Formats: sequence, structure tokens, C-alpha cells
Amino acid sequence: MSPSLNLYIVEDSVLIQNRLVGFMDDLPDVHIVGVAGDIKSAYQAILGSDTNAMILDVQLSDGNGLSLLKSVKQKKPDVKIIVLTNHATDANRLQAMRAGADGFLDKSTDFAQIPRILHNWIHAEPSKNLN
Repeated sequence: MSPSLNLYIVEDSVLIQNRLVGFMDDLPDVHIVGVAGDIKSAYQAILGSDTNAMILDVQLSDGNGLSLLKSVKQKKPDVKIIVLTNHATDANRLQAMRAGADGFLDKSTDFAQIPRILHNWIHAEPSKNLN
């Protein structure tokens, strides 16, 4: 069986959600297991699924996505997480990486890197940080 990712997308913009889902059409080894626009819905769904990768926005309708990142990493430390934000400051990057993010991308300039990162995660050594 070939390696694959079970991806959960946490993003409150439907436009961005749709764009992310569209990227996955070119990645047959990436399976979207869920999409949520808020922390509460995402957390319960992620814990109850076989999610092993996430794309996570920082600013969500019910709080800061980094709190979700920390909670998920505590319960499922092997889940790979890309933080995708419009607020890609050095301070936010540092905070995300300290919280356990495996990647940190700016929505306005780094969006196209997502398929490559996911592809690399599928074919990488376990626990290799690729961003």
C-alpha cells in the first residue's frame, strides 16, 4: 500500500477552502477527511478521525488557530500541520513553530507551495520537518 495523507482543512474562508480542495485533485495520495471553519468543530472531528495532516488558518471565527494546533499536537503528536495565514509575521511564525507547526506559509505568497509540501510529507522520512 502506498503512503498517503488524510488531510483536514481548518479555514473559515469558503473561497480558500475551495482553493485548497482544488489543489488536492492533483495529489491522488492526499485524501481530505474533513473541512471546518472553526476550532470547536475541527477539534472534535480531528480527534475522531484518522487525520495525519492539517492545513490550519490562524485567525478563525472562534479563536486563534494556534490553540487548536497545540491541542491537536498534545493528543496526536504525529499529525503534520501547515499553518497558512495572512498574518505571516516573524513573531507569528516563531509562535507557530514553537507550538508544533511543521510548516508556516503566507497565504498571499506561499499558497502554491502546499502541494509540494504535502507530496514531500508523503514520501519523507517520519518526523522530518519540511518547512
